[in-house]
Amino acid sequence: MKMFLAIVGGSVLAAGLILLSPLLGALSGALSGWVVGWFFTETITTFVAALGIKGLAMWQVGMGLGFVGGFFKAIQTNSSK
Repeated sequence: MKMFLAIVGGSVLAAGLILLSPLLGALSGALSGWVVGWFFTETITTFVAALGIKGLAMWQVGMGLGFVGGFFKAIQTNSSK
């Protein structure tokens, strides 16, 4: 029974982290986009408009990038030779 509860608990924890990671990425991306917008608004909005996306605020661009980035995690490998 303890083993079953450990497996279920680990699965719930993993699922929670998978669902929470993109949301935290979106929140930090929105904050970062807002701060970056203080300095580089014209440059970034011109680039995004060249891609065909118009009418977005910097915090919205940051939130979108942060949400997508939440699905990608760095994988570190150690090779000892």
